[in-house]
Amino acid sequence: MQQLTLAQAFARTAPKKASATKAPEASSSNKPSGSKKPPSSTKPAVKVLFGANGPHANFDQFSVHPVTYNGWIYPTSQHLFQAFKFLGHRADIAEKIRTASTAEDAFNLARSNRAAARPDWLSINLAKMEEALSLKFSQHPHLQKELLSTGDSELYQDSLTDSFWGVGSDLLGRNELGRALERVRERLGGTPAPVRKILFCQNCHKKPRVGQSLYCGETCLRADISTIAPLCPQCRRRPQIGKLKYCGDTCRKAARG
Repeated sequence: MQQLTLAQAFARTAPKKASATKAPEASSSNKPSGSKKPPSSTKPAVKVLFGANGPHANFDQFSVHPVTYNGWIYPTSQHLFQAFKFLGHRADIAEKIRTASTAEDAFNLARSNRAAARPDWLSINLAKMEEALSLKFSQHPHLQKELLSTGDSELYQDSLTDSFWGVGSDLLGRNELGRALERVRERLGGTPAPVRKILFCQNCHKKPRVGQSLYCGETCLRADISTIAPLCPQCRRRPQIGKLKYCGDTCRKAARG
């Protein structure tokens, strides 16, 4: 079976252009009996795919558009975003990232020093991405105009390898970069994109969450918890508490019989 490219897959969801020829009205004698529901006025969401190459390459974090933050110039918004991981925590690393030759170098510097990143980074990374993008598009009027020209389209980053910031190889990624761009567009006076009702699993980022849970199932729940603390050896569901080595007295007593 022939596989579709990302662009082809997204093109399949684009609304078709209406025909210029008006259909003749049916005469009263030809109208079928009984009432009919009026056609739905809901339009399918328009999806715009962007990446390092293509018509909206300027939306990519690696596009060469300098950003000024606190009086300092960063060569790209990627430089600033990666520096955010260390600003106020390891100023020396942040400055090396700011002065990196390319966005790729800035990315690699941050990755090689990720153990020194601020401890709360994972709780603020989405806000910092939005801040970097907001500065980029507000400081470059032609970029702002291009972003606003997308109307209320849903924006998706064309990335087969990144299921967090992009769509991932199966088009089910969280696409957090695209979502951040939509929020920036709205902040700049644009139309908000249609609300997406599907929330994805906090661990695998691919399957929808189950009910009010943050996960798609128990496998991902256990996998995520196990990265924080060892699981209780008795119930194998909750993390161990300190030196108790169990999730609580109930499991500790049950293990002792």
